[in-house]
Amino acid sequence: MFYLCSIGSNLDPNTHVSTVLGELLARFGPLQLSSVIRTEPVGMQSRNHFLNCLVIVESGLDPASLKQIFVALEIAHGRDRSDPLCKVHDRPLDIDILASSTDGDFATAEVDSYLAELLAELYGHGEVHDPKVALQVAIPGPSGKLKPGKGLLTRQVGLGPLVLGEPSEGGQRAPAIHLDAGSRHITVPHQ
Repeated sequence: MFYLCSIGSNLDPNTHVSTVLGELLARFGPLQLSSVIRTEPVGMQSRNHFLNCLVIVESGLDPASLKQIFVALEIAHGRDRSDPLCKVHDRPLDIDILASSTDGDFATAEVDSYLAELLAELYGHGEVHDPKVALQVAIPGPSGKLKPGKGLLTRQVGLGPLVLGEPSEGGQRAPAIHLDAGSRHITVPHQ
């Protein structure tokens, strides 16, 4: 099953959005990601701007189980979900499931107005006018784990739609190498 999800943060948003994208990538594999935009708060009073993006996740989980994982991530990032007013307070992380599909096509999905341009952009049907924000996301290594420290691979995201976690990222798949026995030359074909 494919899920169209929104990610938002207005407390240290660069850190939280970057980190959760790496965590989702490590957990679910490749993600289709929109631009990351800076927006005014919607439905709440705050001086803090939000970073928002859309992501398409593929998972065998049912929606309720996937939402449990998202809530656990929100809590791990510092969101107080026990507060009955948490929907109108600043938050380090908010992940919502907006739609599900067996084929991953969300071109006609209904989303909030501030996300509509991101959805259109994912399908090549428009441009985003809100300010875009570049973020660095840690790419899991061949084991699928995020390993902080020396040599951690990162990928810049946020300035346009992309597939994050393609097999060539993070050393997950080495290119084929061919040895010509006659000339003893090694070639690496373009992929």
